[in-house]
Amino acid sequence: MRVARLVVSRPRRRCWCRLSLPLMLILMLSLSLPITRSLPADIVQKFHDPEVERMNHLVVDKNTGRVYVGAVNRLYQLSPDLLLVVKEVTGPKGDSTACSMLDCPREAQKRPVDNVNKALVIDYTTTRLISCGSLFQGMCTVRNLHNISDVVQEVKEAVVANNATASTVAFIAPGPPNPPVSQVMYVGVTFTGNSPYRSEVPAVSSRSLDKDKMLNIAEAAVTTGTRMYVNSLSRERYPINYIYGFSSGGFSYFLTTQMKNTETPIYLSKLVRVCQDDEHYYSYTEIPINCTSDERIYNLVQAAYVGKAGSVLAGDLGITAQDDVLFAVFAESDGPNSDVPRPHSALCVYSLKAIRRKFMSNIQRCFSGEGQRGLEFISPSHKCISTVSHFEQLNLTAVSSPTYTQSQRCHLTSCSLSEEKQNIFQRCKNLASNAKHFEIYDKCFFKIYHDLGYT
Repeated sequence: MRVARLVVSRPRRRCWCRLSLPLMLILMLSLSLPITRSLPADIVQKFHDPEVERMNHLVVDKNTGRVYVGAVNRLYQLSPDLLLVVKEVTGPKGDSTACSMLDCPREAQKRPVDNVNKALVIDYTTTRLISCGSLFQGMCTVRNLHNISDVVQEVKEAVVANNATASTVAFIAPGPPNPPVSQVMYVGVTFTGNSPYRSEVPAVSSRSLDKDKMLNIAEAAVTTGTRMYVNSLSRERYPINYIYGFSSGGFSYFLTTQMKNTETPIYLSKLVRVCQDDEHYYSYTEIPINCTSDERIYNLVQAAYVGKAGSVLAGDLGITAQDDVLFAVFAESDGPNSDVPRPHSALCVYSLKAIRRKFMSNIQRCFSGEGQRGLEFISPSHKCISTVSHFEQLNLTAVSSPTYTQSQRCHLTSCSLSEEKQNIFQRCKNLASNAKHFEIYDKCFFKIYHDLGYT
């Protein structure tokens, strides 16, 4: 497997195509065009290890330019010119899915198992590299960013997927207890079901980066916390494949592929979102994300990246050059009931402002009493409850119905409110308490949140 650094010339002309679909503009790439072989002059430097067939993750230190690569049974630290500095052997090692993170039952039969790198993340606040592998129920090690052979901490916690194929996405962003000051590691993990210990691993979680509780759930209560589980009835038959994760505008997002619902084996892509100030994951919400052109539906997201728009794209999207934009590559599925991608692909471009509006529109619709709360693979779905009449007591405008409708959990929590907004928020809380109707509390706060410009 090779890691290569390329010099790519700027294309001579751009072609942006606007489609009348919610959430998006689309730039189509025809992957059926002939692929030309790169000239030797295009390659500046390359790194190759003949012992390794597959490299899984690559991160670059934005401060030093150092390159870190996670592979099967290997971890590499490279110079900015891709020269090998440190090579660490991480497997194979004796393991069994019958073993927990801490010990093994006597009857467990260990065998040499490959350690597939499942997550590789730089924690810039403490100059550490967090590397997680499939061995030992998906454990992680914390390493010195300047020398990865220096293991600062070995975390006895199941964090990532414990096999070679199940997905894991991890990234660092603000989170409880005090965002944006405090940082956490957000992790999305596909349920593997190959061990009795996997039911303890959340599908989505926010994990602490404090040394004393490293990679434990950041905030945990008896029934809530910074974690979300797929319920026990759905885990085996409702797999969620995590593709990419990112932070924008006070929220953390995951891109996934999954079935439309537990009863309909039609695969689609979704955006998952949680408020970074939410200690209970009440704000956990999902919406489908579409990529369509010429009646062809690209329903399976394959890869993504969030960056700034730049002047040309910003003008086309109606945003500023510094606004966040999501670039996502989608593929057609091999039939509506298949999660296997076909070769044809498309690159879709989304404004994060537009995405936030769609999340808010869905929540508005549910608070207006339209549709189902959905997400039955987490908890039983119920009809959305209308609370508009209670707003009249606060002289607040009734919410309008959106044009885009999908499932969500109708909860919202505080996202760094000022003192003035806290006072209004307290009025809503009191109203909810007096009416003994918790939905009013969420409804009222959502309207304040929306009217004060958090869209």
